[in-house]
Amino acid sequence: MSQTPYRIRLRVGIALAFLLTTVPLIAVMLSYLYHENSRTALEVASQSIARTTQTVTNDLNGLVSPVARVAEAMAGFGRIDRNGLRRIESLRYFSDALATLPQLASLYVGFAGDGAFFQMARLAPDGGRFGPAAPPPGSALALRMQDSSSGRFADSYFYLRSWGQVTGVERSEATEDPRTAPWYVAAQKAGMAVMSDAFVLPATRRPVVTVSYRMATDDGVPIGTIGADVSLDRLAARLDALRIGPSGAVFVIDGTGRVICHNRADLLVGGDGAAASLHTTASFPDPVLAEAVERRNSGAGDRFIAPLGPQSRDYIVEFATLADGIGSGWTVGVAVEVDEFVGSLRRATYRIVVIGAGLLAVSVLLLLWLSHRLTRPMQDIVSETKRIRHFDLTGRFAVRTRVQEVAELAGAVEAMKGGLRRFGAYVPKALVRDIIVTGDGGELGGETRPLSILFSDIAGFTATSESMPPQQVLDRLTTYFERMTACIHGHGGTVDKFIGDAIMAFWNAPRPDPDHAEHACLAALGCLSVNRAINDACLAVGMPPMPTRFGLHLGEVVVGNVGSSDRMQYTALGSHVNLASRIEGLNKVYGTSILVTGAVEHAVRGRFLFRPVDLAVPSGLSAPIELFELVGALDPHSAFARPPETHDLCRQWHVAVSLYRAGAGRPRSTCCGRWPTSRRWRRWPGSTSRAASG
Repeated sequence: MSQTPYRIRLRVGIALAFLLTTVPLIAVMLSYLYHENSRTALEVASQSIARTTQTVTNDLNGLVSPVARVAEAMAGFGRIDRNGLRRIESLRYFSDALATLPQLASLYVGFAGDGAFFQMARLAPDGGRFGPAAPPPGSALALRMQDSSSGRFADSYFYLRSWGQVTGVERSEATEDPRTAPWYVAAQKAGMAVMSDAFVLPATRRPVVTVSYRMATDDGVPIGTIGADVSLDRLAARLDALRIGPSGAVFVIDGTGRVICHNRADLLVGGDGAAASLHTTASFPDPVLAEAVERRNSGAGDRFIAPLGPQSRDYIVEFATLADGIGSGWTVGVAVEVDEFVGSLRRATYRIVVIGAGLLAVSVLLLLWLSHRLTRPMQDIVSETKRIRHFDLTGRFAVRTRVQEVAELAGAVEAMKGGLRRFGAYVPKALVRDIIVTGDGGELGGETRPLSILFSDIAGFTATSESMPPQQVLDRLTTYFERMTACIHGHGGTVDKFIGDAIMAFWNAPRPDPDHAEHACLAALGCLSVNRAINDACLAVGMPPMPTRFGLHLGEVVVGNVGSSDRMQYTALGSHVNLASRIEGLNKVYGTSILVTGAVEHAVRGRFLFRPVDLAVPSGLSAPIELFELVGALDPHSAFARPPETHDLCRQWHVAVSLYRAGAGRPRSTCCGRWPTSRRWRRWPGSTSRAASG
């Protein structure tokens, strides 16, 4: 039979099978769910970014449109009243517009005729420079008037806490002509509201754009231009509100590569004083923006995912160019870290994995416990089969299980055990044990080996049984055989068969027994002792006794399976078997209980007490053999030890026999008179007799 190189226990195999099936399945499911959810999250991210881009576009319109309407209204007023905007009280409207529109940094008008210029500006909270000198403390507004109202064309600066509350006045020579300013020229050419590129307003050092509107008569004669500076800080605050995640970025860049707005307004302006300007995308302090624009310029497109920033984290980046009329090539950019959309999903997946691993570990432990409960009856069955293999058929086998198949297997094992137990009643148990252990013994044939062979017979059993009912005879024999075979098995013997009331047994087969002669002698003495107890019990109840005679011989015989292929018997064959049977029959000739041959006496000499009986030629033999009566054991601690008087008688008997065989004739010593005077001593053990077993 081929041998499996590696075996594992069933409960471990069940756990491994569970793990090998469950873990890959869970891993595939989690991976699929994670990737599907990530894909959905990224789609949602793209939609969110698109909405953000549209919101920025709407916010730009919402930032510029009100200012454009104010400029248009002022231009309409100037067209109706050409000199109305030159009057100081009319400039109150400029102050009100600044108060109404927080994104409005300054509002001004330049006239075409004389180059007069009037401006109302919001001052920076940190006191940024507006005129020739720093504004007085507490100033919030600055009114600039460049005209000839003072008698000469001059530049006047009025610093106000609010309208009507002057905090300081400055005057200087007029050095600028508004008619040459870019905002003036662009509006006159367009004939409509135009918006300039972003720039840093010196008064506030903040980025602004200028919305200018042409002011002319109905005939098209230029009157002047209305201009309004719109602060981009309000847009930056709105971009910061639209930013997704703490590391995200929302920004606006123009066609020249300058960053005109960002969600962090403090990063927009670089340099100090007159050198203050907007950053280019390459020099912008936010590396996420700089790298995103660089990748776009390198061909990544308007939408991509790439590692950005000092930690190279993945970002979703999307660019959208604004419609014509809103800046010159202005583009909105949105960069959002991927983790903002899938990070919570990844963390949730990690928690699921951790919790799942914990639940899986608990499941494995529970599975091991359940499989242990399942396999424990099977282990009991395995242990029982091992006991059966060693022919230990004692006790009743039963397992407690709710599994039908295991219960059926346990029942089959118990049935097999009962069958082997019954089989052992018909076949020598040692043979059955060897067949089970070795797997051999199922073929016809035998081997030659020396055996100690015992025959027993109940004296007068036929006569005493004639008057008894058959069932009573069976009951008596059953009790008798039970006790006698127990004694034989107890000394390592094999009961070959029952022949009526006779028993045939042998030693040294099927298992080798180096001391088989000694064990056979002990068994014969033990059976004699058991027989005496049986007889005492029979007499006590008024039943006839069952005196038994034993014959024991040692010799080489053939032992093995005899019969046919479908019915065989394990037995011993040969002349020595027949001789042992005849030796048992000679007990009634010599009046002895246990007769053994010289071969047995020689094999155990010095260990047992013998008395010579005769030199006899049993039926079927031509040469005489020496016969001895087995009296007891020489070991004083043995259960079969005899008293000193018996030892003395046996020694004297040996001396008398030796003298007789030496030619001294039959001695008349006192030993013969002191030995029991039954008929078994009628024949003197010196002459050779022709004896036949009866």
